[in-house]
Amino acid sequence: MKMMNYIRKSEEILIVLSMILILILIFSQALFRYLLGSGFVWGEELARYLHIAQVWVGASLAVKTGGHIRITFFRDLFKTNTKKYIDLLATLLFFLFTLFIAIKGTEFILQLIDTGQKAPSLGVLMAIPYTVIPLGGFLMCLRLFQQFKSIWQGNLIEDDGLEGVDK
Repeated sequence: MKMMNYIRKSEEILIVLSMILILILIFSQALFRYLLGSGFVWGEELARYLHIAQVWVGASLAVKTGGHIRITFFRDLFKTNTKKYIDLLATLLFFLFTLFIAIKGTEFILQLIDTGQKAPSLGVLMAIPYTVIPLGGFLMCLRLFQQFKSIWQGNLIEDDGLEGVDK
């Protein structure tokens, strides 16, 4: 459990730091283009890769906080015990999907390493920025395993409704 808290904190810190770095990069790009007529060649590409990393790491954090979209109309027609099995099935399917992403993402990175393809502006191996795909898939697998265990123990996933909308 301590390890999962460490991972959650690391995810949050990574997302915040990357947001700050993106802000600095984009602001400096605009400033340099205005003042000097040209920005950094690599700035936009790095900002794009950082944003992609935010999405994949944020997807894992969204599993933890229940932030992914769920359609519960069908599930809500049933009693608590049946809801449990529907939630277990949905979590298992989501887990299998993220496991597929992690495995195929790893295979893709290995192909990129074999080809030696490099990013146009940064000049780094394309495998480096694409590492976030299997990382995000693996982190989501960890979170979904946690969620599956919690549902199995009887803690159903409850819909809190829409934020800012009274019931």
